[in-house]
Amino acid sequence: MEDAILRDLNPYQREAVVHFEGPLLILAGAGSGKTLTITHRIAYLMAHYKVPPWHILGVTFTNKAAEEMRRRVERLVGTSQTPWIKTFHSTAAAILREQIQHLGGNYTQNFTILDEDDSRSVIAQAIKGLGYSDEGLSPGFVAEVIERAKDELIGPEEFASRRLGVFADPLLELLEQIYRRYQHTLEASNALDFADLIRLTVRLFQERPDILDFYRDRFRFLVIDEYQDTNYAQYVFSRMLAEKYENICVVGDDDQAIFGWRGADPTNILKFEQDFPTCKVVQLKTNYRSTARILRAASAVIRHNHMRKPKDLIAARPEGEKLSLYYALDEHDEADFVARQIAYLHDIKGVPLNHIAVLYRINTLSRVLEEALIRRGIPYEIVRGLRFYERAEIKDLLAYLRFLVNPADDLSLVRILNKPRRGIGEKTIALLQQYARAARCSLWEAIEQLSSPSSPEREKIKGLNRLTEFYALIKDLRDYAQTHSPSELIVEILHRTGYLAELKGFDAEERLGNIEEFIGYARQYEQRGGLREFLEEIALMAEADTYSGEQERVALMTVHSAKGLEFDYVFLVALEEHILPHGRSLKEGALEEERRLCYVGLTRAKERVYLSCTAQRTLYGRLLLNAPSRFLQELPPEDLEMSYGPL
Repeated sequence: MEDAILRDLNPYQREAVVHFEGPLLILAGAGSGKTLTITHRIAYLMAHYKVPPWHILGVTFTNKAAEEMRRRVERLVGTSQTPWIKTFHSTAAAILREQIQHLGGNYTQNFTILDEDDSRSVIAQAIKGLGYSDEGLSPGFVAEVIERAKDELIGPEEFASRRLGVFADPLLELLEQIYRRYQHTLEASNALDFADLIRLTVRLFQERPDILDFYRDRFRFLVIDEYQDTNYAQYVFSRMLAEKYENICVVGDDDQAIFGWRGADPTNILKFEQDFPTCKVVQLKTNYRSTARILRAASAVIRHNHMRKPKDLIAARPEGEKLSLYYALDEHDEADFVARQIAYLHDIKGVPLNHIAVLYRINTLSRVLEEALIRRGIPYEIVRGLRFYERAEIKDLLAYLRFLVNPADDLSLVRILNKPRRGIGEKTIALLQQYARAARCSLWEAIEQLSSPSSPEREKIKGLNRLTEFYALIKDLRDYAQTHSPSELIVEILHRTGYLAELKGFDAEERLGNIEEFIGYARQYEQRGGLREFLEEIALMAEADTYSGEQERVALMTVHSAKGLEFDYVFLVALEEHILPHGRSLKEGALEEERRLCYVGLTRAKERVYLSCTAQRTLYGRLLLNAPSRFLQELPPEDLEMSYGPL
């Protein structure tokens, strides 16, 4: 088995795979077989060094990447001995499911994980509760501030002292109050937001060294993928787990660090050798994805960055076609060029549409491109927008499921109390909330108390009979959930609540189709876990996880969303100053990250890259006369084939 694991590896990959104990830094250039190397390393640890699978933890950033890594390891060593391979947040969630009660308060193992929409709703309530309007203070802005604070391991108690100088004093004080209210609501509801998962796990490790030591002994070998994308909290989490045995292998490419705007810190990978002075460094130098011309062009661009480790990738593939650069008159001319070229690739050269991607810096640029593709009858898929699990009918069903698992989840309860309509209006809900505050209990406990015939408060709550009926319904559904699968429970909810009967209107068929798809996904998941695990997987799903690439459609997405993907043909549009590089990034001194973004866009392509810019562009209702992107000047002219739109 060991020979089979090493058989198809190049010398650099083999060097990384056979390394045993001690820290290891794998610098994996674009298309250099990163996933192949780390999965073979995990398999080799088990097959050759006889490391038990429960002593290995593999961590990456998306469910899709984690699933791919698991499948590859299973193909190499069999399905009976797969180690933990999860995302950062799934790993933290699994640890908290086992240990969160040690943090005290209202936390139990049945905690709910809020999505972005739910988090902003709670923040909006906190703003309103302090007497402010969410028009004057955007919940989205506050959510970003709180998320960034949590990613830096800053809780509400130390927020003001750690944020001095970042905001004006009155705003700082208000943000601290909102943060406190928000976190209090989450804890009272036994709920965590996305950033809490890592923050609270680190807090648990800090407060309980015995628990930290348990997981250090459990996970004696760490393999961390995409290390350049880790934020401070993830960095501390990784360091804490690794410090006892130092068997930490981190894999990444500082040239592909493009998530600084959400807290990722590329210096984490650049300083790894300082953190672990005895570390071994292996560079994966051979690019197997792109043609030599594409790789040469991408390398010429990224070489202008100063904050990077020097590296020279070697192309395993032949020269290939020159990169196409089109100077368009305006955004309509540019979109028509893209649509024409796609039609040629598909109709004349026979390229499947799902082998083609159109990448852009900002989502707003997609509208004109969509119109051009529609005119030519070219099917496309936008990898963004309203995600499946954010649709109203799916959110309703998820709220039912979450509440059945976690009865302290007031947010989910408020959503389902009158869905479908059962005559429980806002006044009744307000009285119920008032009662719960006075009794210092959850809304469900309040309903439970008021449903008792001996309750002295019964006469004060209008619509109590309907609340009592709801109480009986939920109790029955909770009993049903104990002995039935998630998909069966969803069907039972739909029928017992009358939800299906209320699906009317022009979009009823589409909504019913969404529900059927949701039930189908629940059935598929039941082979892997129960209701709680099913809800957790959905809560931790990243945008990249929603793109399968299986349908024959052109993919339209931002360059950020394309990270980790590859296509035969890539169109990189709107290469103009103030778009790529983005104007805000230029003001904030983030030019090097913008250049890395361009590098990532170029290296998604296997066969050919099409670049474009415009002489003028209408964006956000304004006419822009942006200069061509400086990154175009950094490309080798001999590898470019230029053409021009109408003058």
